[in-house]
Amino acid sequence: MESKGHINRYLPVAILYFFFNSLFLPLGLLYTTLLAPIFFIWVCLKRKPTGIFYYLSAVLAFACIHIWNGANPLYYLQSSVILLATYIFCLSFYVFVRNTGSLRSLFKDLVIINAVFTVLALILFPVPGLRELVWYNNSITSGVKDVQRLKMFTYEASYYSTLLAPLVLYYGLKALILKPAQRWLLFSLVTVPVLLSLSFGVISALFLTVVFVYLSDLRLLVENRKTIRIVAVAGLAGLLGVIILYKLSPNNVLFVRLGNIFEGKDTSFRGRTTDSFFIAWRVASKKSILFGVGPGQIKLLAVDILRQFYRSNTFTQANTSIPNSLAETLAIYGIIGMVARLGAEIYFFFRTKVYTNYYRLGLFLFIFIYQFTGSFITNIAEYVIWILAFTQGLFPEFDKWRRNAEGSFPVAEAGAREEPDLPGLSS
Repeated sequence: MESKGHINRYLPVAILYFFFNSLFLPLGLLYTTLLAPIFFIWVCLKRKPTGIFYYLSAVLAFACIHIWNGANPLYYLQSSVILLATYIFCLSFYVFVRNTGSLRSLFKDLVIINAVFTVLALILFPVPGLRELVWYNNSITSGVKDVQRLKMFTYEASYYSTLLAPLVLYYGLKALILKPAQRWLLFSLVTVPVLLSLSFGVISALFLTVVFVYLSDLRLLVENRKTIRIVAVAGLAGLLGVIILYKLSPNNVLFVRLGNIFEGKDTSFRGRTTDSFFIAWRVASKKSILFGVGPGQIKLLAVDILRQFYRSNTFTQANTSIPNSLAETLAIYGIIGMVARLGAEIYFFFRTKVYTNYYRLGLFLFIFIYQFTGSFITNIAEYVIWILAFTQGLFPEFDKWRRNAEGSFPVAEAGAREEPDLPGLSS
């Protein structure tokens, strides 16, 4: 627990992770990757890292099969080192979460810092040369070019919005379920940047997550009639806004992209979903559909497949990838790896009783959905969400058993006072 006015000692690392992890680095390299040895030493000082043994055992078993099947040793080693660094970061984050008293003050600090950066990004927007520091010029869908999307200091808008997803869910569910004073302020501060990122995959997954959380416990619908009225009014206002937008600008980016998605013309959506699984299957089939081709081999084996599939010669080893973490798992580790991944997710869902906590359930639902629509196998933002979802004891104010007879939550007893308020800004 942090006292009022005290700076969280983990805040500098959190700022690095959220805002500057890839700044000035080559694509694919992160500061958390470079700092892996320090993270490992820190974990060793905190506890015996027994998970390393199981991880290395699984890696060695797959490596024997992959090398036997003719994997390129140099590419294999390079990618394996990055995967190991990713694992070490995840292990250190898990140890941090298990040892920290509360994440509430850290969450609030990150939301406020991000809001300040968002204001800065809006100021820089009309300034050529500086705008590119925080905005991402993207052809978002067929027929729509040069759309500016907020990426902050990360390398891509959807990655930035994935980083913010745990904060959006925390303050969103807090506003809807716990209903503290001034509940919409911080939620708005963290939601606006996600909307500015124009990451339809993340935004859609967040919306579906909230719907599924409510459907998981129908008492939320029955007992929160005021919330239902607010949602209904907001829905009608949104529908009216859509109608007005359609009348004023029928060819806006939202309608064009939705139309392309339904017609199967949206190359970005297809590339992150159905195309990714088709290409992953083709890649894995080149070596072993059961065990995959191994780390680092996609760049060697997928170039010709992508060129033939998209009828384009623009693909090279430098820009070849499978932009879907589940599909990439299929390509690298085959059916066995993909089944093991999904099996582990389902196992830990029940093992850690994710369903007993609204926030952890929301995290699980979001990232479970999102892994079918994007991401990549070394995406630490994705693993952070998995770890938060599977860590018991986090944010007990969202525990279902804390509901009283009237269907409300004893927020004060659930530890809400552990979160220090900033002057003039209540959570």
